[in-house]
Amino acid sequence: CRSIPSGFTLWHAGHDHASSFAETIAPPEHWDLRDVTAVVSAAHKAVSSAQGHGLADTSPFLAARLDDLPRRTGRVLAALAARDIEALGEELEAEAIALHVLAMTSRPPLLYWEPATLEIMQLCPQWRSEGIAVYFTLDAGPNVHLICEAGQAAAVAQRLGELPSVQATYVNGPAGAARLTTEHLFVP
Repeated sequence: CRSIPSGFTLWHAGHDHASSFAETIAPPEHWDLRDVTAVVSAAHKAVSSAQGHGLADTSPFLAARLDDLPRRTGRVLAALAARDIEALGEELEAEAIALHVLAMTSRPPLLYWEPATLEIMQLCPQWRSEGIAVYFTLDAGPNVHLICEAGQAAAVAQRLGELPSVQATYVNGPAGAARLTTEHLFVP
């Protein structure tokens, strides 16, 4: 549901799938951010995201993560409203690691990271010290999403392109709402 509305969205969990929904909290033009995705593995995961979600309640850290979400969400919303890349980035990185801690401590444990995942995560602070305000986040897999302002996206993509472990990079920005179309999106 978070991909249906336009721009920056807030996902309300609800009490089940039917009551979960997302709403736009800022339009796409609010902040010219980029998600520079580093593909380090195009292979299908041995354990799907859905299966991983099913194991989350076996982690001893789930309750602590859930208890912290309101605080973290408040900080993300404030950073978004202020267009504060540092505050947003710090929360993104902490949340990404917290999500993977759940996976790593579930039963059975899931380790989605590849060596290249960790390499890129470790490069972000170095790149920030060199003047590129970039922060990582992760989905439930090995690929890394690097969040930065539009003016830094080319530099981030260039640095990723220099890493032998990166198979491809994709640059995306805030988008409009989902819509039905008869136009084929991937015509060469």
